[in-house]
Amino acid sequence: MKIKSFTVGPAATNCYVVWDGQDAVVIDPGFEAGTIAAFLKHKKLHAHYILLTHGHFDHIIAVPELKHLTDAKIVIGRPDADCLISPLRSLSAKVRIEQEPCEADFLADDGSVYVAGGMEFRYLLTPGHTPGSAVIMCGDVIFTGDTLFMDSCGRTDLPGGSFRTILESLKRLYELPGDYRLFPGHDNPTTLSRERENNLHMREAVFGVEGGREEEFMEPEEGPDYDDIDGYDLIDPDEEFIP
Repeated sequence: MKIKSFTVGPAATNCYVVWDGQDAVVIDPGFEAGTIAAFLKHKKLHAHYILLTHGHFDHIIAVPELKHLTDAKIVIGRPDADCLISPLRSLSAKVRIEQEPCEADFLADDGSVYVAGGMEFRYLLTPGHTPGSAVIMCGDVIFTGDTLFMDSCGRTDLPGGSFRTILESLKRLYELPGDYRLFPGHDNPTTLSRERENNLHMREAVFGVEGGREEEFMEPEEGPDYDDIDGYDLIDPDEEFIP
């Protein structure tokens, strides 16, 4: 299995092309559909699926165009399905980025599996950053989206976010047997063994505050309910979006 990463869009989102032989999937094509499609064509790859870790705009804006270019099937965690059709749910409306609505071909539940050639991609739902956030497992690799980063985790003050819930998700990842290579939605790759030892949020999730080995922890605010999203101000127009 081979992995090519692209850093795309205003939030520097990591998009991944994963392939074995000529069979491929694309994970989180936030922007630059043409660049991704050109890479697939150059490598003579057939993209079976567009797999999404969650529905925020910076992970999905290029999905409709890429589907048109490749005819790949779209997969997203069931609770985030509306993000593909609602600029309010995806937050694209709040950062003034135009979003073309589209619908998923498949809605992933916990344990859903999608096969591309000899590769098997399994969804593990890990809510907290969004209600439908997921990590995607394939062999010894996990694509963690905005659930887990090197030394950190995704923000939970956005609509639908919950710090308590993301801690439960981090605990679930901590308890997976063995080690995995982790490819997050932003910033650098890491490993699960490293995050078990060094990620303070993960250690807080498992051991409590004392287990995190620091006296003070960031206590992110809970995000507003989606019913209140229309009046929610995400960012100042002059500020940079932080995932």
